[in-house]
Amino acid sequence: MAKDHYLPRTDEGRLIWVNNFSAKIGNYVSTLGLTAADVTSAKNDAAMFAYLVNAAEVFTTAKEQRVNFKNLVKDGPLGKPLGLVPDTPVLGAKPADVAPGIFPRLAQLVQRIKNSAAYTEAIGKDLGIIGAKSVVDFDALKPKLKLVMKGGQVEVQWTRGDADAVYIEVDRGNGTWQFLAVDTVPHYTDTMPVATHAIWKYRAIYLIRDERVGNWSDVISIAVG
Repeated sequence: MAKDHYLPRTDEGRLIWVNNFSAKIGNYVSTLGLTAADVTSAKNDAAMFAYLVNAAEVFTTAKEQRVNFKNLVKDGPLGKPLGLVPDTPVLGAKPADVAPGIFPRLAQLVQRIKNSAAYTEAIGKDLGIIGAKSVVDFDALKPKLKLVMKGGQVEVQWTRGDADAVYIEVDRGNGTWQFLAVDTVPHYTDTMPVATHAIWKYRAIYLIRDERVGNWSDVISIAVG
């Protein structure tokens, strides 16, 4: 499937893009006939988006920590140290408010830049507004997983790439695969309490618009308990 675009699909990719764009757009005010308001708007949009992406990550992690703590208190195992109650997340200072539609607004600014008589390919590459042509073979997509023990629980690490999400299954040592999660934001923490020693296996397949695409990942395993 051929495509030609400059804006990444993921929030992580868009954060990198908008930080570059907002940092460099001021260099072309005179050349492209932009205004100080254009630059300020782009910088405010970048700051707010960075704040919101970070906040989502902080509270996602905080939720996982609280679920893990709740499960430990609820199910044990007996004799395991309780540890400390997870702290309340603290965010940095909120940047200036912006109107809804950060990327539609930036897309309009990008179009104005490209319509300028002084616009060049070099400027486009510097601002990151020239998309690279690529071909994605969705039938060949295959997640690559990595397992890491964190806080006594398994973190399933993966990358999103061109997919929307990943569908994860687990075998908890009984030879049966069972649904674990659909995860849209890497990485996923398996909150199942570990009661006894076992070898847990994991596999995953990509999702695009809620449909499975490509191939199952290689099966990887980890010792727990």
